[in-house]
Amino acid sequence: MEEKNTLSRRSFFKFAVAGAAVVPFLTKATKALAADACPTTAPAGKAVASPTEGMGKTLNYVLDAKTSKHAKYKAGQQCGNCKFYNAAKAEGGYAPCTMMGMKYVTNCGWCSSYAVKA
Repeated sequence: MEEKNTLSRRSFFKFAVAGAAVVPFLTKATKALAADACPTTAPAGKAVASPTEGMGKTLNYVLDAKTSKHAKYKAGQQCGNCKFYNAAKAEGGYAPCTMMGMKYVTNCGWCSSYAVKA
């Protein structure tokens, strides 16, 4: 017996509807991944904390938490989920930090004063 490998009109519409239902989830996942990316440029005209001077140096601040070699650092900790990070004033992945004298820090950063946001 010979089997025909054709797509019926009904099957086509089933696949089309299923595919269309997946699109919003893919879009949301893509945006979430983009939001997790570390920003590459600091906001213009804002005071930005430096890892090599001032409170940044004192608190062992790093721009990317994953690069921290500090004994206190634990995976998953980063400025974006710290209680001192003022997300309400965030601009392009940077926001002011209470511990850094309200200087802007990257959401991917980390310092030794990290505290879980309640």
